[in-house]
Amino acid sequence: MYLSKENRGDVEGIRVSVREFAEKRLRGVARFIDESNSVSEDVLRDVVSMGYFALRVPEDYEGPGLSVFESVIVIEELSRVSSAIGVMATVSGSMVPYSIVRYGSSYLKDRYLRLLAKGGIGAFALTEPCCGSDAAAIMTRAELDGDEFIVNGTKTYITNAPYADFFIVAVRTGRVEDRHKGISLLVVDRGPCVKISKLDMMGYRGSGTSEVKFEDCRVPKENLIGEINTGFKKIMMTLNEGRITTSATALGIMQAAFEEAFRYAQERTSMGVPIIEHQLVQYMISEMAILLETSRLLLYEAAKRVDSGDLEYIKYASMAKLYVASRGVDLVRMAMQVMGGVGYSKESIIERLYRDIKMVEIGDGTNEIQRLVIVRSLLGKIKPE
Repeated sequence: MYLSKENRGDVEGIRVSVREFAEKRLRGVARFIDESNSVSEDVLRDVVSMGYFALRVPEDYEGPGLSVFESVIVIEELSRVSSAIGVMATVSGSMVPYSIVRYGSSYLKDRYLRLLAKGGIGAFALTEPCCGSDAAAIMTRAELDGDEFIVNGTKTYITNAPYADFFIVAVRTGRVEDRHKGISLLVVDRGPCVKISKLDMMGYRGSGTSEVKFEDCRVPKENLIGEINTGFKKIMMTLNEGRITTSATALGIMQAAFEEAFRYAQERTSMGVPIIEHQLVQYMISEMAILLETSRLLLYEAAKRVDSGDLEYIKYASMAKLYVASRGVDLVRMAMQVMGGVGYSKESIIERLYRDIKMVEIGDGTNEIQRLVIVRSLLGKIKPE
């Protein structure tokens, strides 16, 4: 059922409907997605048809028009079953539409938001082989030639790339020495000039993480998002929302790991009783429950602050990203400890969750970057536009 306002109901209605879809359509293929490092066309078609890759597209452009908080619920529930699908929804459903809705021209909104609403998939191309956390150092170049930009350069670790219909690309339009003052955002359509090489990653397998090369791509000038050389702030603002929805993938992973370990602890017997009767196992289960609920509370609070227009949401977004990512790693590690050798086996989902959760400490700003953002926010040096 498409996530239209008429169909979705309240937040819990959204949760129930997405969980039902994930259990019926993704549970049986999640392991194959991970092992094959790909999502089949039929599964992708079914996911897209639900509106999960267009979550933040406004209803005026035929999208679901979800709030940040509602989007978090969707991504959390998808990630509980398949974190690959969850992170794909984060990028195409949240980060990509945010950039266009917030900064795009009427032309870009009408063309690309409607494309997402009709089943298109977007990707956000920022990271390069030379630079990840130092986004101001990007080298991908866009030279203006008449009414077109000519784009050349290489991006890496780009989610959704093999499936994407278009890319929002961070490009250098000014001098290298201008750093953040010489960066722009362009929408680049997929075409022969875009060369995609899928990467063999440890986790989030199937999400299409790839190296993307742009070779003399001619892009119409009207595909510029906002003014030339003003892209850096737009990138940072997009990442702020992305940190919240990326954290939702971690929350879904945490929920899955907790459920698996809790079930196992009640079924596995040792010394004549279920292992959950042993105090040391009870300690780990209780600690996991606390980490899960505190992570959920902080993340939901951050999402609601964005929706309410709270000017401090940047700080809360980074707090949520840092806390959920690091505590998520702790929780999944404890789940594996509860399950012992079974948890370490590829026959258990815990092994996959352990590989997936680590990426949340790295993507959309490392834990270390989040600490810098938090302190700069406390000092009043970072403010939303």
